[in-house]
Amino acid sequence: MKSLKTKRLDFNTDEYDKLSIAELKRTADYWLRQYLLKREGNLNYLHCPLKNRSYPVNYMECAHYIDRAVMNTRYDLTNVHLVSKQSNSFDAQIQVESYKSLHHKDFEEYLGEVIVKDLRERSKIMKVFQREDYIEVIEKFKGNEGYTSIL
Repeated sequence: MKSLKTKRLDFNTDEYDKLSIAELKRTADYWLRQYLLKREGNLNYLHCPLKNRSYPVNYMECAHYIDRAVMNTRYDLTNVHLVSKQSNSFDAQIQVESYKSLHHKDFEEYLGEVIVKDLRERSKIMKVFQREDYIEVIEKFKGNEGYTSIL
């Protein structure tokens, strides 16, 4: 049986026309993480706001309050935060009454009612990303400008 290999991407490329939509999405995700790491100071340990403790950088993941499948908020910095793998992966499997999971309960408490309400409202707006949208996101994060809203 032939194994499937993920194509190694050059995330520093400017030749976006040679990338598929899936590769553009991977590149945008990469630059989002790089932006968040740089914003935090490129330290060896980062503070997880959901666990209120520090973790090694390689133990931190990009977590989305609104699922990352919702394109309207996927790259929105109010929706995406660096959190520990413990919170993002493991706590997300623990059920808590009135919440999707323990992770979402902690995330909601961290963000606050006003931001959560705003994110939920914006998540209802349908957004289909085109090639140009991904390129815009990549360029903004690559240039360290950030990206606060798709709208």
